[in-house]
Amino acid sequence: MSVEENKGTIRRVIDELAKGNVGIVEEAFSRNFAYHSHRHTNPPLRRREGARVMTSGSDLAETQVTIDDIFGEGDRVAVRRTFRGVYRGTPKPGYPQPWERCTIVAISTYRFVDGKIEDDWGVDAFWESGTPPWE
Repeated sequence: MSVEENKGTIRRVIDELAKGNVGIVEEAFSRNFAYHSHRHTNPPLRRREGARVMTSGSDLAETQVTIDDIFGEGDRVAVRRTFRGVYRGTPKPGYPQPWERCTIVAISTYRFVDGKIEDDWGVDAFWESGTPPWE
């Protein structure tokens, strides 16, 4: 698959998940998928079941997603995106208060094998004020 096709897959995954279509996991993620993140280490998210957990476990309600940057080379695609919504999770240090509007900036690098997402390395940061300081 070409870089442009892989970027198209990422755009489609983001669009479908925003619509609540977690069925996209079967189509876009490899059976050997692995999610590498500082937030999900125990248990690690692996295989399509891990992808389903990763894509359906959002602590945000009323979510709007914007792709800020997307680029790729070889079998990799990197995406910087911004999520805006209402935090509906439990109180935790470094997180917004429950039901507070917030912004999350996330950067992920995806590796593709045979047109499917095999690996996702992700990092994200919450901005409790609702707006990142650079806006």
